[in-house]
Amino acid sequence: MGHFIIWDVISYAWTEIGLEADDYPNYARKIKEQYPDWDSVNKIIIRDVCGSFAVDSFLIIPCMFWMIMPDWGYNEEYLRKRMEKWYAKPVWKHYLNPIRILGYPIARSLSSDVRKQLKKAYDTI
Repeated sequence: MGHFIIWDVISYAWTEIGLEADDYPNYARKIKEQYPDWDSVNKIIIRDVCGSFAVDSFLIIPCMFWMIMPDWGYNEEYLRKRMEKWYAKPVWKHYLNPIRILGYPIARSLSSDVRKQLKKAYDTI
């Protein structure tokens, strides 16, 4: 699963603390080693990571950011299992869940700042 580093950095959009500005260049450097063009990275972010976190994103609003978001980041084992579960099915099957459809625009919005900062760091490397 070569996409883990992308999932890891973007998953911070769903945490209480998030990343510091100094963290993005390190992630961008690792990502650029495997993915020389931003379009392939962005496709993974938009389609896979945001799709996977769409249900969480939908639930964030009714839960008012309480008890659903980790403070510092997702445990590596949890995130790897989440990736495996996501990639185990074709993408279209995930969207049979109406909660995921409703949460997807929220997920894109929540990940927006992390995506922008990662792209900025990616472009400067």
